[in-house]
Amino acid sequence: MTAETEINVTLFDQPSGNVRGMVNAFMPIKGKQKRIAHATLLVDQPPSISIEIPKRLPFDLIEGVADHLKAFVAKVRELA
Repeated sequence: MTAETEINVTLFDQPSGNVRGMVNAFMPIKGKQKRIAHATLLVDQPPSISIEIPKRLPFDLIEGVADHLKAFVAKVRELA
């Protein structure tokens, strides 16, 4: 992953309802830092995950997006 790629984790000291935290993955796309995935970490349930990849991507970014999503999945699994 590049230095511009981020995986941000927020864990709450006490769950807010059934939400115990969030994980967001960001990467640079077309010169802007874009969120490509979001997970809500839930108490006693699997995480709720949404993917937000642009419909049109430069060809050279497709493998990068896949690599970043793999890192995101690894982090969510670690925390789930």
